[in-house]
Amino acid sequence: MDKQEFLLLIPGIIYGVAIVDLLKIVQHKVNYWEVVYWGVLLMVMIINHWMDLYQQLDAIEDSNLNFYLIIVQAMIYAKAANIITPTEKDTDTRGYFFRTRKNFFLTVLGAVVFNILIEFVVFDDHLLWIRISAIPLLMACAYIDQIWVRFIIGIYYIGLTIKLVFLQNTPL
Repeated sequence: MDKQEFLLLIPGIIYGVAIVDLLKIVQHKVNYWEVVYWGVLLMVMIINHWMDLYQQLDAIEDSNLNFYLIIVQAMIYAKAANIITPTEKDTDTRGYFFRTRKNFFLTVLGAVVFNILIEFVVFDDHLLWIRISAIPLLMACAYIDQIWVRFIIGIYYIGLTIKLVFLQNTPL
């Protein structure tokens, strides 16, 4: 195990904690579909980031700044996972979602903006247009109260994820 692999254990642990947090969503007897929907999308996003980090391990320059940025990115995603996950005492998961919706989407938006920064400092993965297009979509999810808007945006992200994960060799 070289130095880079060793230092990447820290974001791996943070991503693992976030995934464990997201798995708690299904513990409730009655779940609101949007909590599960966005929780699953966030889990897929976290797994994708961890896989991308592993695949781009050789591109990471041996710099303290790069490792701090990668760790902070993992912490932002873990915070989003914590926000979307209702506690055991929250029996009204629908009410919980509507109380935390704005914070959740703004935290994910912060992660996207941070990803744009990381693209220029740490990686060069040429997915800038996807990240920039996410800014107005996540703002819409945070501030528009229409469920259908969030549903359509979620469908867009599911399609984009399928495209990026399973059809990587085809042009976007």
